[in-house]
Amino acid sequence: MITIKRLICIASIGYILGIILRLYFSSITFFIALVFIILLIKKNKKIIILLLFVILSFIYVDILENEYNRIENKQIEEKAVIISDIQEKEYKYIYEAKFLKNNKKVLISIKKSQQIDKINYGDLIYLEGKLEIPKIATNYKGFDYRQYLKTKKIQGIVIADNVKILKAKYKNNLIYQMQKKIKAIIKEKLPSETGDLLLAILLGDKKDLSEQIQINFKNSNLSHMLAVSGAHVSYIIIGLTYITQNSIMGKRKARVFCIFFLIIFMAITNFTPSVTRACIMAILTLVSEILYKKADIYTNISISALIILLYNPYSLLDLGFKLSFGGTIGIVIFMRFIKKKQEEPKLLNYIKQMALVSICANIIIIPIIMNNFNTVSLTFLVSNILASPILAIIVIVGFSIIIISIISHSLSNLLVFWLNPILNLLIKISSFCSKLPFAKILVVTPYIFNIIFYYTIILYLVNYNELKQFIKKETVILLSIILILSNFIFYILPQDLKIYFIDVGQGDSTLIVTPSKKTILIDGGGSESFDVGEKVLLPYLLDRRIRKIDYIMISHFDTDHCKGIFTVIENLKVKNIIISKQAEKSENYKKFKEIVANKKINIILVKAGDKIKIDKYIYFKILFPTEKLIMQNPLNNNSIVSQLNYKSFKMLFTGDIEEIAEKEILNLQKDKLKSTILKVAHHGSNTSSTQEFINSVKPELALIGVGKNNTFGHPSECVVEKLRDLRY
Repeated sequence: MITIKRLICIASIGYILGIILRLYFSSITFFIALVFIILLIKKNKKIIILLLFVILSFIYVDILENEYNRIENKQIEEKAVIISDIQEKEYKYIYEAKFLKNNKKVLISIKKSQQIDKINYGDLIYLEGKLEIPKIATNYKGFDYRQYLKTKKIQGIVIADNVKILKAKYKNNLIYQMQKKIKAIIKEKLPSETGDLLLAILLGDKKDLSEQIQINFKNSNLSHMLAVSGAHVSYIIIGLTYITQNSIMGKRKARVFCIFFLIIFMAITNFTPSVTRACIMAILTLVSEILYKKADIYTNISISALIILLYNPYSLLDLGFKLSFGGTIGIVIFMRFIKKKQEEPKLLNYIKQMALVSICANIIIIPIIMNNFNTVSLTFLVSNILASPILAIIVIVGFSIIIISIISHSLSNLLVFWLNPILNLLIKISSFCSKLPFAKILVVTPYIFNIIFYYTIILYLVNYNELKQFIKKETVILLSIILILSNFIFYILPQDLKIYFIDVGQGDSTLIVTPSKKTILIDGGGSESFDVGEKVLLPYLLDRRIRKIDYIMISHFDTDHCKGIFTVIENLKVKNIIISKQAEKSENYKKFKEIVANKKINIILVKAGDKIKIDKYIYFKILFPTEKLIMQNPLNNNSIVSQLNYKSFKMLFTGDIEEIAEKEILNLQKDKLKSTILKVAHHGSNTSSTQEFINSVKPELALIGVGKNNTFGHPSECVVEKLRDLRY
């Protein structure tokens, strides 16, 4: 049972509140709220400690934010030390490094085309290049790379122009050598697939693990096995205890040895929040046993959180931090259900205990998973009951192989022979569970006030006796009614026409939501090397709380316009898809027909002169293509050109038409082109946007969809100048 008497817990809560206030609210808001609270309270030890730590963390994060904000795009010349192995991307190599003069951590990006000597961990280098501010989220609730790098204490990215090695192996790190040795042993002893899985399980190193295995573990609710956490640490302690209790060590020395091993383990797993949390809690428990004191689980959780957040407050944003602490808190607050003794056979009792542990952890982490992955799994019980005992064997035997390999090569081979099929079995379990019905249920992103209310109710229910003196049952019921009504009212309230332009890289995608809440998606981006639909478009729609699309319009079947749409069709309910007659049967069109073959979707084939009525006030005029298709560059030049009409507002969508198509449209529809907004054709290419066409549209606003630093040179400067020089 939680008690508010634990002052370290209060300090930890205050410290976390201060971080949240600084990251998400203004300084003025914070201090007004603080003054208001101080005026309301009396002299209370707990409140004073809470406010003290709120102020402490607020000021600390404010200092860090100002430091990060001082980073600017500029040319630099620096000496730096490499502190990571190479990360190979499609066109570049990435390294982590620390500047020699100020110890600031940065990423270094080196193009593969650059002729430089091979750089290794610990090398001292001379670096010339451009220091860039990391990219922020460009889509609603999208991935914020800048915030992510803050969780790693990385301040910027250096796009290297020139790199010289000044001294090889300038810095020799014992922990790095241990990591390298462990990886070498595993790579040597095991086949690539099972070896890569073992590295992920033991060290959290998923760099070489196949994407399909990672997807299977994610969909089967077993991702925690690839992010070293509390279960891994408990199995390590079990293994160490078994070894040391049968040695000449006494119990106290054995516990000291365990503490030493856990510190080393934190280091070789790079002090990730989930590992650090589990190890600190285990160390505190071991210290209590050494001192013959009773460990307090809530104090241990609070101390581990404070240590992690004192080192880096941005760890609060780390998903591993949230899942690790959330799962642990869930198990702890429902401990009375887990500890209940069962008078049943051991196997049945084990299954019940594992089910209870999984349920208790998931009660707390489900909103976090919904918010970050837009999924819910109803099969987590099956996957965890099947996989958990296997994980225990893998962790204990895996570390045994590493230790024994140093002593006896042949004995370690015997363990490998036994472990390899167990790793294969875990792969098969994850694959099987990922395919079970309801293994992955897509959900929209919940509103933040719904999440807060959910946790408030959980806290109220599990801690009713302590909270009932502060919160009456009637208050909770009233808040519940208000929340339900506010969600309902928010949905039925009228709204304006909303048009969202989605950043899909080098491609086009537009979402339209009408006042009657009809949804229209025009194009969906796409790439041959990156799944835009899975990684960008589908999460974006779910973040916008959209599960149903009324109309999808595919302007043409070039990859950068249509491929992302395929993921949407496969995962969301789509009522109508608008396409035009195809002059060329492309592979993308063939794939499209395969996907929609088994879907109950109304396909609308359009041509110039058609009108698509969406609701009472909104319709699309189809201006192109005509019955007679253009055979020159047929995919682009037969794109659907449509005009959205809403009262006096008009917007023109042009796909990837080029000059030849623009001339034909001018011949047929010149007097119908005038629009408030123009979506510029073909990403601003100089093959489109003739002066006569732009003059006929006369847009008040022109939008160009391009990928940053794209290799096509889009948009063309001459097109941009035409738009800038436009006169009305």
